[in-house]
Amino acid sequence: MAVATDSATDVELQQADSLEDAASQSAPGSSPFLTASALSATVRSQALVQKMYAAELREEAAKLAHENVLKKEGAASATNLRQALQSLLQHK
Repeated sequence: MAVATDSATDVELQQADSLEDAASQSAPGSSPFLTASALSATVRSQALVQKMYAAELREEAAKLAHENVLKKEGAASATNLRQALQSLLQHK
């Protein structure tokens, strides 16, 4: 995901440079088109940020799920040990 993010960031920087070059060489009256291009680039950038956040949340959710499984296994083992000790003590 980090590699994809870096790649997407590079593409965004290239688009920003292209937009900047177009703005410096634009003809009079073309500002609405440049504005639309800039807004479109902004929306794409925000979409990329949201994708990165979603990927981070999925990674964190997987980590928490794994930790939860380990805790549940530990609790089950403790319960089994307690039952085994109780059973052992009752037979004496």
